Amino acid sequence: MKRNLMKTLVLAVLLTLVLLPSAFAKGSQESAAGTITLSVWINNSDSYIGPEEQKLPQEQWYISKAFKRFEAENPGVKIELTVPPDQEGAHQSFKAAGLAGNAPDIANLWSGQPIFALKDVILPLDNLVQAADLKNIWGWESVREGFKSNGTILGYPASQNQLCFFIYNKKIVKDAGLDFEAKPPKTIEEFDAACAKIKAIGKQPIVVDESFPWFYLWIGQYWWAQITGGDVISQETIGLKKFSDDKALIDSLVYYNKLYKNGYLNSDMGTSADSWNRFLQGEAAMYPAVTSFLADAESALGADAGALAPPEFTATAKVKNSLIGGPGQSMVVSKNSKHPELAVKLLSFLNSKKEVLEAQKVMPVPPIRTDLSTQELGWAPNSNISKLFQYSSTYMYWIDNRLTPPVADVYYKQLTLVGLGKMTPQELAAEMDKVSK
Repeated sequence: MKRNLMKTLVLAVLLTLVLLPSAFAKGSQESAAGTITLSVWINNSDSYIGPEEQKLPQEQWYISKAFKRFEAENPGVKIELTVPPDQEGAHQSFKAAGLAGNAPDIANLWSGQPIFALKDVILPLDNLVQAADLKNIWGWESVREGFKSNGTILGYPASQNQLCFFIYNKKIVKDAGLDFEAKPPKTIEEFDAACAKIKAIGKQPIVVDESFPWFYLWIGQYWWAQITGGDVISQETIGLKKFSDDKALIDSLVYYNKLYKNGYLNSDMGTSADSWNRFLQGEAAMYPAVTSFLADAESALGADAGALAPPEFTATAKVKNSLIGGPGQSMVVSKNSKHPELAVKLLSFLNSKKEVLEAQKVMPVPPIRTDLSTQELGWAPNSNISKLFQYSSTYMYWIDNRLTPPVADVYYKQLTLVGLGKMTPQELAAEMDKVSK
């Protein structure tokens, strides 16, 4: 999921629930003059507030400008933007506000199971979403209850398609006698051999901060999911099948620890907090990332920045040549909104072709629009972003978003222990089974 905590910066605009509870407990309002105010929570995530934007005043953000454009097109409407302190906490705050009847009109939340768990306070949108949006936007499975094609629509996919891959340093790879452009490692054996060559020239093959298990979430999940499949994992998280019986989960976790034991993952990964800077400074060959990191990498490394898909875990995998990703963020409308049609109109506006193109100027990532080409986006055919674009409709949806909250909580807290060898894969799977239901 798109829990991009590594790039979260302290924003002067952030409010706290304790000091300013009213800022987090406002639905749509109507002034005496007839002006309609829609309250919107936009989390400090890369879906709508880019890493570089976070350093700027709020009025210079893309999302702030988009709201102004919507207001101009809809006279008498005012949008009130609030940025919750953290996205994880926002889910519980939204639920509490919804039960109290004073949730914001719109909230930016994780897609998948996190919003399924909040369906009691989220307005179903089946009768409000335009047919054109259903046709022209990818990722509706991420906001349909149960991931079913006919499931209740609980929100709109956020307008960006985050995909997981390796950003790599072409110079380091070349110095190791490798060429990931002409001959990328396609199998685990080839990947291990490449890591060994990089390590042999005194460079760290992969650097990552695993105090939160980014490597497994962005890379390891692909190896698990391409064999087991998302549907089976969805059954495991509700207790219909057991994680303990999932051989692909166990095998991918064993390999996660093997990468660490072999020194291919940095030895301090459990405590480090500066892996991104270390990568940009040329200390490591690869960095597991999502697409929102790419622009910064290209700015720092120039032509030496490359994009590499994870190797296939086995030749017999059900899914190949794919990536973990999709719209891990959503935009939902609260049941207590007094202007649901207007709220959905705003969500449709943010996902419109025109607005997606505006957002791309700030943070280029593969869009979730089905009617945009790389030419319209202005991307060079052989650019890194164009290479990722091919996965826009073939991604494997975030596995951790498929996990129910209790299972996900265990998963996040204990994955790194498995990577470090302080917990066995079997022990983690058993702990996940205990809370699945």
